[in-house]
Amino acid sequence: MPRSVPVSKLMTRPNDWPQLRAQTPIKDAIRILRILSEERKIEKGHVPLVFDDNYRLLGMVKLTDLLRSVRHLCETDDKACDLGKAINPVEELVLPLPDAVKPDDSILEALDIMTNHGISIVPVMEDGKLRGVVKLSDVFDIVASLLFDEDEPKGSDWISEYLHI
Repeated sequence: MPRSVPVSKLMTRPNDWPQLRAQTPIKDAIRILRILSEERKIEKGHVPLVFDDNYRLLGMVKLTDLLRSVRHLCETDDKACDLGKAINPVEELVLPLPDAVKPDDSILEALDIMTNHGISIVPVMEDGKLRGVVKLSDVFDIVASLLFDEDEPKGSDWISEYLHI
């Protein structure tokens, strides 16, 4: 039952999630995230978490907000973007996370936070420290497998009537 699945069973460990210091310049944050995704050290699209100098979680920064903050630097047709001017700290773009769960909390508690606040990640905190991150896609996979693994239809032909391929 999803109620009994603790978030610790599916959370991503902190070292496997992108993290930025609050004072990191936006240009460097974009560069860091690009390098990490190219080296496959993080999955593309992971929303980086932002920490202060004492490693307290401040929140997250959306990739769309990073790009929006530099868009005006990319408006010339004949040149590459001049990201050298993107020196503001990512702290200016931080969105506080509305809530967190503990490692033993149910995935349904994480799902409630996600759906109530329209977010796709929830930090897993214990004793004021980040222990991991729960992603909506992982919760979705667990719930879907619990719902359908026993009654999985034979073959995958049935799915074509719902997809535009």
